[in-house]
Amino acid sequence: MKRFSKFLALCALLVPGIAAAQNPRLAEIMDARMRPGWQTDTGTHMAGLHIRLAGNWITYWRHPGESGIVPRLDWSGSRNVAAARIHWPEPRLFTKSGVASIGYGDEIILPIELTPTDAGLPMELDATLSLGVCDDICIPVELALQLGLNNSGMPDGMIATALTQRPRAARTAGLQAVSCTITPERKGLRLSASMTVPPQGAEEFALVELQGSPIRNRALPSERAGDTITGHAYLRPAPGEAIDRSAVRISIVSENGVVQHQGCTFPD
Repeated sequence: MKRFSKFLALCALLVPGIAAAQNPRLAEIMDARMRPGWQTDTGTHMAGLHIRLAGNWITYWRHPGESGIVPRLDWSGSRNVAAARIHWPEPRLFTKSGVASIGYGDEIILPIELTPTDAGLPMELDATLSLGVCDDICIPVELALQLGLNNSGMPDGMIATALTQRPRAARTAGLQAVSCTITPERKGLRLSASMTVPPQGAEEFALVELQGSPIRNRALPSERAGDTITGHAYLRPAPGEAIDRSAVRISIVSENGVVQHQGCTFPD
């Protein structure tokens, strides 16, 4: 297995989990390095994954939009790590052949907050981040994230900046009303969510999610009529599984960033 990226600091190590023989171009497309970060005031540790992408290649946000690969972080092999959470910076909208994808191009830092099981002991992150990098084709990549932490480190300005780049509340963009409808579909349900809010960019996509829900969720094309934009999601709930309308999160993604609203009512 060929390592295409390596960074050593505070015992930090990242090795891509994809054989070079599977795609010899991977080293030319993507470079990824861990930034060890620092211990926060609350006792967690804030590290970061620094990704650089070549040319028109992109990787995806927590939800890829209409097309793409959902990123997944598995930290089950770690020691003294109770939780590992990615703080997703604000993504951008990429449209190709009429299909809307949500993600990042060029360069991005993904802050990763690690919570210890025992605050008095060091943490050892041994995790796998599965993601996709795409241009005209998509390549699935598995990154092995290994990080040894001993309650030390220095604040990292690049990670700190990424933490400030979060989606804005839709009310700051002039949100006036929100509504949701659920209709039967073949073998599932269609969840439609509308927001009355001025256009956020020349191109927009309204993403509808169920926050914290295990229900399978596939994004469908959205549309705007005047000041109202409507997003749709195709859901496959288990028999008898209810849809919690307070868990509905609606995000409008454009070239200008993201505004989002939680729940199917406004004011919330």
